[in-house]
Amino acid sequence: MGSAFGGLPVLNYHKISTDKPDFLTVSTHQLRRQFAYLNKKGYTTIFLSELLAHVEQKKPLPARPVMITVDDGYRDNYNNLYPLLKEYDIKANIFLVAGFIRSPDNKQVAPNPMGEFMFAEEAIEMSKDQVQFGWHTYMHESYSSLSLPEIEADLIKTKTRLQELGIPVQPCHAYTFGAYNQQKEEKKLAMFQLLQQHGIRLAFRVSNWVDKIPVENRFFVSRIHVSGLFPFWKFKVCVWGYIKIFNRFEKMLK
Repeated sequence: MGSAFGGLPVLNYHKISTDKPDFLTVSTHQLRRQFAYLNKKGYTTIFLSELLAHVEQKKPLPARPVMITVDDGYRDNYNNLYPLLKEYDIKANIFLVAGFIRSPDNKQVAPNPMGEFMFAEEAIEMSKDQVQFGWHTYMHESYSSLSLPEIEADLIKTKTRLQELGIPVQPCHAYTFGAYNQQKEEKKLAMFQLLQQHGIRLAFRVSNWVDKIPVENRFFVSRIHVSGLFPFWKFKVCVWGYIKIFNRFEKMLK
């Protein structure tokens, strides 16, 4: 299960704001407290490349490892998250929606309703010290609603766009909307094969659970959503790996 049982907590964030938090937005005040807690308790944040080296080459992870992941690539990740990563010496991994990231001339593939996204040069700056990047589809479409040929086309466009922008990325993918929810096991396995064929070596979902180490299925690694609506004690439960159990108890009590 959690860190106390040899698992790797993989925390999942989205937006980082100086204003009020919400379900997808954590405030900088909350994040300061969370980062201070991780440092005080001796947790060590790791990069995607470190988890890959552990999975593929059996390189040991540090004591009390934890992974910070952030989805989409909002510009507040650069403006608000990045300074805190440097201040607290925290590593983070950001999964980018390739079509929403802005080129130096401020062009995106298409307008989007999700918010303001970072410029490519900002991502490149972040990649020099505290951040590694991964894939998060081309236009934030769910693979659960796409056919296998459409998924393959999306992978190709995502890779091409990130290469054109010059952003260094790890061969890792995060499913939009948390998971690939196909009922047919055969189709799911075919999607895993597509990921592998196009160079993806780790893929992440959101299950509010903690996978054991070593990872059993490298294309379905579990993550825990950290909401800005969580009180601080609930963040600690996320790190410990018990949040799914607490969520079940809360539903039973309602």
